[in-house]
Amino acid sequence: MRLTSRLGSAGLALYFWAFVIFLFAPLAVLLIFSVNKSPTPTLPLSGFSTKWFHEAFGNGELTGALLRSIAIAVIAALLATGLGIMASLGLLVLRGRAAALALTVLLLPLVVPYICLAVGLLILVQEVGAKPSLVAVVLGHCVIVLPFAILVIMPRLRSLDPAMNEAAQDLGASALAALRLITLPLLAPALVSSGIICFVTSFDEFAIASFLAPSGQPTYPVFLYASARTPALLPEVIAVGALIIAGSIMLVVLAEGGRRWAERRLVGQTASSGAVSAPDTEQPPATFAIQNG
Repeated sequence: MRLTSRLGSAGLALYFWAFVIFLFAPLAVLLIFSVNKSPTPTLPLSGFSTKWFHEAFGNGELTGALLRSIAIAVIAALLATGLGIMASLGLLVLRGRAAALALTVLLLPLVVPYICLAVGLLILVQEVGAKPSLVAVVLGHCVIVLPFAILVIMPRLRSLDPAMNEAAQDLGASALAALRLITLPLLAPALVSSGIICFVTSFDEFAIASFLAPSGQPTYPVFLYASARTPALLPEVIAVGALIIAGSIMLVVLAEGGRRWAERRLVGQTASSGAVSAPDTEQPPATFAIQNG
């Protein structure tokens, strides 16, 4: 039994480290070659240089595509998170087959191939008399990232005690005030996670952007796909890719720190509200939030 347990632990450890190497080795290679002096990504390295970063930021088409993708991802993430809150609240009200049907429809973009969705959106845009535009790209990205927002927000919303909102409304708060003062602060960690997931998914999306982006205004993935076949632009693309990796790591660290800070803040508010209500008779936690809102 001990031998079997040790073999299982060793196999699991081997699988874990093999997975880590497979996942992060390409990122390490990208970071190494981004400071390679030679324009050709080959070993051994010809020397250390940061000139590719300077040339990348001097390329207006590359920086324009990068900024365009960031703006689209931010807007799509904000829209999807807001719609995810409303959809999750609506799904909690529904019961039975209606809830199952609504959830299936909202999560359908997860199982529809993006290329098929992109073709359908392009036909829809043309049928309504519009043209491919960045607005169409934002709306298309919002469609595909909305399921991720719902899957992150709804479990957190279900874990909340509905009695807190009821207590807030009993104390005179409107439904909107209860949502703003009680529900949204408690959803803060989930909203941060939803925003990050939606941002990254939108930033990386290629199929919809390639169909709906107007000519001369590509997003970064579309520009990257076209530039990867141009040897002269490859070092600049590698340099920007290294910066994106560093930014992604920083974003994850800041998000995790923000999530923990939000949770500590919520725990502190709950503890302080309990201390304030101790002399009274079972004052609900929502009382403190409403009275100090």
